[in-house]
Amino acid sequence: MRDLQRLEVGGGSKNLSEATAVMKNLRTPKANLAKIEVLACVTAFLLMLITIFGSSRRRHNSQGLRILLWAIYTLSSYLIVYTLGLMTEASFRNTLLPIWAIFLMIFFGSSDSYSVHSLEDCERWKNYVWQYVIKITGVSFLLVMSGITLPMFSFLILCLIVPLKVIRRAASLKIASGYGRQMNTKSIADYMISEHQSSEDDLDPSQMRGYNYVVKVEKTCPTSVQKWKEREAAPRWEAQNYRKPLEITDRVVTVEKVWKCQGWLLRSGGGDKDSKLKDICLSFSLYKLLRLKFSDYSLPKRAHEKAWKLIQYLYAEGNGYERVFRVVELELSFLYDSFYTKYLTIFQTLAWRTRVIELLLLVIGVPVTIGLCFPWYDSNRPQDEVQLATTGGLSIDFLVTVLILLTFVCVELVQCCFMVVSDWTKVALLCKYVRTNSWQESKLMEKLIGLICWTPIPMPWERKLHQYSLLESYDYTPSRWLYNIFTELFMDPIRDGQTQSKPANLSSDVKKAVFRSLMSNREALQNGEASLIRNEVEPKFSWACRLGTKTQVIFVWHIATRIFEHTVPISDPNSKSNFLVATNLSKYLAYLVAFYPKLLPDHSYDSEFVFDEIIIEARYLLKGCKTIEERIQRLNKRSNKMNDTNKVMIQGVRLGQQLLDVENEPNFIWKVLAEFWAELMVYVAPSDNAMAHARHLAMGGEFVTHLWALVSHAGIERADEQESPVEQPTLNRS
Repeated sequence: MRDLQRLEVGGGSKNLSEATAVMKNLRTPKANLAKIEVLACVTAFLLMLITIFGSSRRRHNSQGLRILLWAIYTLSSYLIVYTLGLMTEASFRNTLLPIWAIFLMIFFGSSDSYSVHSLEDCERWKNYVWQYVIKITGVSFLLVMSGITLPMFSFLILCLIVPLKVIRRAASLKIASGYGRQMNTKSIADYMISEHQSSEDDLDPSQMRGYNYVVKVEKTCPTSVQKWKEREAAPRWEAQNYRKPLEITDRVVTVEKVWKCQGWLLRSGGGDKDSKLKDICLSFSLYKLLRLKFSDYSLPKRAHEKAWKLIQYLYAEGNGYERVFRVVELELSFLYDSFYTKYLTIFQTLAWRTRVIELLLLVIGVPVTIGLCFPWYDSNRPQDEVQLATTGGLSIDFLVTVLILLTFVCVELVQCCFMVVSDWTKVALLCKYVRTNSWQESKLMEKLIGLICWTPIPMPWERKLHQYSLLESYDYTPSRWLYNIFTELFMDPIRDGQTQSKPANLSSDVKKAVFRSLMSNREALQNGEASLIRNEVEPKFSWACRLGTKTQVIFVWHIATRIFEHTVPISDPNSKSNFLVATNLSKYLAYLVAFYPKLLPDHSYDSEFVFDEIIIEARYLLKGCKTIEERIQRLNKRSNKMNDTNKVMIQGVRLGQQLLDVENEPNFIWKVLAEFWAELMVYVAPSDNAMAHARHLAMGGEFVTHLWALVSHAGIERADEQESPVEQPTLNRS
């Protein structure tokens, strides 16, 4: 027994000593150097991922993609800080540490397509600058303490890029912040107050005559003498109404000037037969006006009426709804870039030249750095320097350096390609084309600009309608292991019944129906009653439009539409369009209530509360039902027995029964439902919560956001609602 105990004690001591030896090996200089090299390579790899996939989040409403990009965005910053700390505290010498440290600093502000993860990050632009100051102090300390001197040419190239990268990112954050938005939209806001007055008697949307919407202002950089003369010649006490002046001169490109351009590239009978190039400039000018919504600036009523005439003209053309949607879609892509990327900073006057110089420094500097560093590194390496093993005569340290440098060059070239074919470049080139007569006379310039403008790029948005079906999803229960009272502090909770159905493509039928409803209901938006009046069914169904909240209206009609969809199959191919419009919009509005109520008229928490109550009702009434047939049959039976008519589920069933009892053919009911849902879609579009729409631009975009931008330009608002609805349901947890 004692021998066994000695054996066990001896075995335990042996295991402990082995573990101690392993821990000591992990703390050796070579192990620490390997750790630094691995972290530097991982950081370079993360930079490549976030550059390539950074702009994908606006094209895909994928939670997995958003989590991945957030993890890369957050982790890379901590990895840079941790790796710099390891370098600063290293007890060994390695000649290449300063190069790695400098490139980690460059990585800190490199990605052009992913400058921030959320809008809240923009307000912390000062914090970002101070982080850079602290990091660069650590790198400087590393250079001084290591006593290492790099080849001067390589050192200058590397150190010039660091401030350019960081300053550009800090500037983009500041411009996207609340103060930056107000400062940069002040001149446009003051200009638009009186812009409509100059063209009230001579307005022609077909030629854009009178539409002096600013596309681009070409600023100059005057000399100090010119600045002094202008300051002396302009009396400050003559400021006009304390407005920031913006005079329309030859250096200002407006929408009207774009349409008047006689160059072949922009002529309708020349290179712009479908007006796509001119529409790029129109979208950019409208984006400037939409930014006023985020700066608490407003436009006069006449300015909105002028914009409405423009929208009407665009819609009146053949398939005009597609053109309107294309213009708004591109406008929102500019808005996304101004918030979440560095393009607004890059494409400021003269800034793109700095970007080109920076790219040249990299393309020339990196090969030179590699060529100079290897012989210098091989000849100046101290004897006591810690390095990893060599392979083929080259040390692994140097191979890691080459890998980091080449990765960074590849990233910069990819970003350059993205920038060249971006819509921002197209706007800049087209505006320069409008202003420069020699370009309009040069076939070579026209071919070059046309090549860039017609280069195919991925679609700007997801173009899907996400769906939610109450009768299929009410019994969904999220995992209590993942979503509970403890995890609420770390992630957004998923509530009972909150699961999506398969998304539907945003079809032309849906866009046509919604835009047609917008054109006919602009004067006074109603939540569906106007469509019922047009179809002469208002006396029978209008009660379902006058419930206590818009959330209740949406779900009552949603339940009724789902019942009618299941009970009455499509028999006439001509009614398939109405069927798709009604079912897709019904499930889309239900999806907005279930997942993004901040985009709808009701208070978001009221919508969440009503949704939770409806889930409780559905689970009580449909307990034990497995199929949709059983659920509809159960609801029909319960609705005839229950006296509580204020329940949303019962109201939805009774509305569904009324739809089935209409004497007209089913195709007529699908027409009624399609027009109702299209009108309700337009009704919920106006919103004062502009920031909620801006946040969803980074989630794949929403169709309601496109409508919100459209009605914002036209100044369309919901009419005041009556104080006393027809029915005032009471919600009880019974």
